[in-house]
Amino acid sequence: MKILISAYSCETGRGSEGEIGWRMVNALAKRHEVRVITRANLRPVHEATFAEVPRPAGLTFEYFDLPWIFRFYKKGKRFFLVYYYLWQIGVGLRARRLLRREPADVLHHLIGGMDWMPAGLALCPGPFVWGPVGSEDTHPVILRHLSLKSRLKDGLRVAMRGLLRTVEPFTRLTAARADIILSHTPETMPRRLAARLRPFTQTGIADLPGLARPKTDLARGPRLRLVYAGELKDWKGARMALDASLAFLETGADADLVVIGDGPLRADMEAVARAHPQGARVTFLGKVPMERLIDELHAGDLFLYPSFHHGLATIVLQAMLTGLPVVCIAGDATGRAVGQEAGVTVPLSEDEAPAEGLARAIGELAADEDRRQALAASARRIALERHSYDALSRQVEQVYRDALSGTSAAGKPREVP
Repeated sequence: MKILISAYSCETGRGSEGEIGWRMVNALAKRHEVRVITRANLRPVHEATFAEVPRPAGLTFEYFDLPWIFRFYKKGKRFFLVYYYLWQIGVGLRARRLLRREPADVLHHLIGGMDWMPAGLALCPGPFVWGPVGSEDTHPVILRHLSLKSRLKDGLRVAMRGLLRTVEPFTRLTAARADIILSHTPETMPRRLAARLRPFTQTGIADLPGLARPKTDLARGPRLRLVYAGELKDWKGARMALDASLAFLETGADADLVVIGDGPLRADMEAVARAHPQGARVTFLGKVPMERLIDELHAGDLFLYPSFHHGLATIVLQAMLTGLPVVCIAGDATGRAVGQEAGVTVPLSEDEAPAEGLARAIGELAADEDRRQALAASARRIALERHSYDALSRQVEQVYRDALSGTSAAGKPREVP
């Protein structure tokens, strides 16, 4: 099969969507001819990577970026969405030229998982797969425990999502053009798309030393080591992880918390830790290289990731692959992946703050070492069996075959929206 893929980010060694894109296109290229349109600034990264590992014979890249003035004003995450939107238009035009020279059997918008932003490949003729895309809703219990600023931001996010989904013409065209829509949150997608939706886990993991160092001994150390890793933002659950850990430490537990990552909440979180009687047991490492992250996970006993309205992060699978049980909350992709098999997923209740339930879950695992080790072993097994890129790429191949045959996600001939 000849496949043309759009992947805004596609690189190894940094986690997140870039890692997902990189692993998926490499897995697909073992069995197919895969051409990937991605950011031009990734060219030297790819060249350095392929100097160390062989490039799959079926994999080629097309590098594309907007003119320098757009890149200048984007600067980090400033105006990212505007840049991303315009980049998709440029990708569509570039892809049309590529397809005139070398037709593809299937078009796939792989990376850029927002279901409220367009895909440039929708501007091209041919069978088109969109996703995995999706977006979570924030549970009302969590909303009530967020600051006014965070609640306002969430309300703005939901309003903007609804507006772009229903009014913005390029996004509506993308949804209308897709033969099959892969989604990690099918329950939150517009009903008009139901016939073409297919549930799909958006995140995978490779069993490689560059991503995780699996534990050979699952026994905990003399002091329980809790680890949180991720951006220090409200929707990543960073503050909830800190509050839950401090509440757990108040019980007199012999434990420590390591916080890895940086973000807008860091100063506030450090101030909270300094003011707390048990705050000296909290260490903030900031953003660290991947090698250090792997070491810190390996030294940990329990991984905290109480995210909300968030997809399944690569870091969660890295922790699972290492052999760490995960404590998270119900209601998003992390909770669905962890369940009660790879850790403890805490249900939300009107009767208590989310951090209280998380602290109780930490305490239960701290008091039951046999259960903690069983969940740790199960976490590694689930990461390998359900989230390997070989398994995910073969699922994607079936989606391509269905798109080529005109079969919708529901197993019926596709209806034109």
